[in-house]
Amino acid sequence: MISPFRDLSLITQTVAKEIGIDIEILEGGLEYGLAAINQLTGPEVDVFISRGGTADLIARTYQIPVIGLNTGLYDIIECCEEARKHSRNIAITSFAKPFVGVRLLEKAMDVTISEIIFHDTLSLERQIEALAAEGDHCVVGGGNSIDAAQKFGLRGVFLRASRETIHEALVRAAEVAHLRREEKRKNYRLKAILENAYDGIVAIDSNGEIEIFNSAAERLLSIEAAKAIGKNVDTVIPNTGLSEVLKTGHPKIGEFQDVGNVRIVTNRVPFRDDTEVMGAVATFQDVSRVIQVEHRLRREMTKSSFKAKYKLEDIVGQSEVIAQLKDIGRSFAKSDLSVFIYGPSGSGKEMFAQGIHDASMRMLGPFVAINCAALPPTLLESELFGYDEGAFTGAKRKGKLGLFELAHGGTVFLDEIDALPIELQGRLLRVLQEKEVLRVGGETIIPVNIRVIAATNRSPLELISGNRMREDLYYRLNVLYLELPRLRDRKEDIPLLCHHFLPNHKAEQLSGVLAEMMPYLCSYAWPGNVRELQNFCQRLSFYQENYLLSKDVQQLLRQIAPTIIAEQTEQHEKKDLASRVQAYETEIIEAAVKEAGSMRKAAEQLGVGKSTVSRKLKQMQPD
Repeated sequence: MISPFRDLSLITQTVAKEIGIDIEILEGGLEYGLAAINQLTGPEVDVFISRGGTADLIARTYQIPVIGLNTGLYDIIECCEEARKHSRNIAITSFAKPFVGVRLLEKAMDVTISEIIFHDTLSLERQIEALAAEGDHCVVGGGNSIDAAQKFGLRGVFLRASRETIHEALVRAAEVAHLRREEKRKNYRLKAILENAYDGIVAIDSNGEIEIFNSAAERLLSIEAAKAIGKNVDTVIPNTGLSEVLKTGHPKIGEFQDVGNVRIVTNRVPFRDDTEVMGAVATFQDVSRVIQVEHRLRREMTKSSFKAKYKLEDIVGQSEVIAQLKDIGRSFAKSDLSVFIYGPSGSGKEMFAQGIHDASMRMLGPFVAINCAALPPTLLESELFGYDEGAFTGAKRKGKLGLFELAHGGTVFLDEIDALPIELQGRLLRVLQEKEVLRVGGETIIPVNIRVIAATNRSPLELISGNRMREDLYYRLNVLYLELPRLRDRKEDIPLLCHHFLPNHKAEQLSGVLAEMMPYLCSYAWPGNVRELQNFCQRLSFYQENYLLSKDVQQLLRQIAPTIIAEQTEQHEKKDLASRVQAYETEIIEAAVKEAGSMRKAAEQLGVGKSTVSRKLKQMQPD
């Protein structure tokens, strides 16, 4: 409160205490009141209370609400009644504007009332001085008026504010202060939101002048907010498009713009009251940040389900060929070129693919494995490339990401690539060449950053000659080539693999049995390769756990792996037949030589060359 005189200060303090309102009171009227305000320190003032000319002067000087202690008609009547005791000529002072009803009051009280309307202390004193020269008057007014009256020898009656008037003013001031604080809190919250938003935000009013220009907009556009706010948007950002949105009232969503050297994606929408467009707002982001968020989203979506489980070190084998292949895999991991893996079924093609991914710069990205033979051709396209909303009956409402999109930033492993239909091979070739994906039913090209590793169990020449793979796709995939051996070509790894596939305690318990079996295992062809050996170890472990093991190794093998015994029996039979043929052949040749008397004549009788007879006879001789 700015109080022009001490009595008003005291009564206001009393009323404020009674109703529980904390108030700070400064004393001073008119210019002196402003001087007192200028000395204030501490928190910003929410509302001023004052009266008369002082209240009016504060309101014109500061952008802060002022509650006036407006003197009521009852207060004026009461003061005029007191002034009539001193003189029937009464002067009422009023700042800037006259009191209403003075003439009616003059008739009712049978007095002469003069009005002194002033705008500052100097004009007040001059008018009271002129009034004193006219004769006896009693002045009714505020503190400055009473001081001036006494200065020029006139009586004065202080125009008091009643307790009711003060009470009402205090209550109104408390309400205004509360509303102001709430408004400030809202403004602070809004400012905090705008300044901490990662999106650039620019808002304009109905005249196209910039009202909001947040920190992100400053950073993205390299324009200071202080130089932008209050200016026409077209002069600050010539191609923002906000003026067009303001004019048409139609939003523009998800458009790309070049602002200076920055590529941004922006949304521009109008805002209106019931009917009229009141302004427009644009939110925008640097495209590079949108891409970063997309990458992070894809990683979050894929990190739990698309991970490489194996490292190159996890591939079991101590043979020279496996050691060389793991070294080649490590060198392939240093590159980002496509890899083509050829190997028989069960030889570990996916383990090598995962190991190469894990050793590469893409190790933190997803590893997406696709068995092209496991999905029907009708589903394969939508699984690989994804689809947009409404692409076909039964499609998900928001569409679906394809596996190439899910593999963004990582590796795609295409197993049994030869099972991919020829028509899809053309689309795959475009993904490899352009690093772009077009969803089924979609119109938007989606960039993808992927490395492709393809695998097959058919020889590459067979794939091309049999028209199972497009030649251009084959050569696009076969940049780095890895050929995996059959298990029978690295038999020295069989004992190590057996101990790896058996649990530690089982491997110890079965060590004796395995040692007896090993000649049979190492002589077997293993057409199913490592996968077949793993299955054999699992059966062996099951039989041991259920006490079904036979003490005779051959009998045990007949139980758990009859193909091993069958193959060995067949080999023995073939060997036995060969020995019988050789013995019969020996008998015939010896008889012919004995009968003919020479190798030449014997050869003529048998219809073969002499060298053949000589070679056969040498083979028959014991070492």
